[in-house]
Amino acid sequence: MRSTPAWPLALLSLALHGLAHAAPPTAPLRAEGTEWVLQTAGGTLRSADLVGAELRLAGGAVLRIDDARRTSDGGARGWWAHEISVRTELQGWQPLCAAHSDGTHYAVVLPGREQPDGSLADDPASYAVSCTSGALAKCLRMGYEPWQRLPDGTGSLRPTYNACVRLVRADYGGRGVPHTETGHRIDVFDPLGIQKADLDPGQVFEAGWSDQGAVCVHHLRIAGKLSLAELEVMYPRLQGRTGAVCTEAFARTHGALLFNRSDETHETR
Repeated sequence: MRSTPAWPLALLSLALHGLAHAAPPTAPLRAEGTEWVLQTAGGTLRSADLVGAELRLAGGAVLRIDDARRTSDGGARGWWAHEISVRTELQGWQPLCAAHSDGTHYAVVLPGREQPDGSLADDPASYAVSCTSGALAKCLRMGYEPWQRLPDGTGSLRPTYNACVRLVRADYGGRGVPHTETGHRIDVFDPLGIQKADLDPGQVFEAGWSDQGAVCVHHLRIAGKLSLAELEVMYPRLQGRTGAVCTEAFARTHGALLFNRSDETHETR
């Protein structure tokens, strides 16, 4: 569930008046990995160089880059953490993201365009911004970088990344509709070895996932709001694929890219 915003951004203009000796842009602002990159007449500016700049976006929103720093959290390659403010009519500049326990309000930049169904499409001319507690950022920090190749070099990691976004949001139908709540523990694992199962004895197999949503569902993450029978009515492709039939082996056979375990709910049928 999106407890914090993920912004699909189309840049209209970049105000560089907060930057010393800034040269005019010669190309649109873009994302390279988790770093903003801007070509100017004076050279290349990256996230750390753009602190203080304002981004004027389609729809009228204005963001300001307050800080940018590289962190090693989430993998050997690390990622760029951005402190970003959004300008509001009544309160002026306010943090885009809710505060973490250490007082930071970090967001992640990703290349691509977020689709209405919640997936992130490959689009070099666009980028999305996700607070670190959002699904887009969580999946990046798990090691599923959508611009990377699979470990064996045979294809793109993007389908696995989008499967992770479905998984984190419990978007069983793959339509951008979450079926989870903040605070529920999940154990994510995959056949690539990027994430390995913790095998917490208090958790059981929940579902297998592709970039189109769940391929089967053993139990629902949240009890009491929806039954498996109702889930099959909502998403006909899951008919006959819920309850005890949904095992890790069954999910693999039916195209799952990722798997997860979670606390078992009482309703399984």
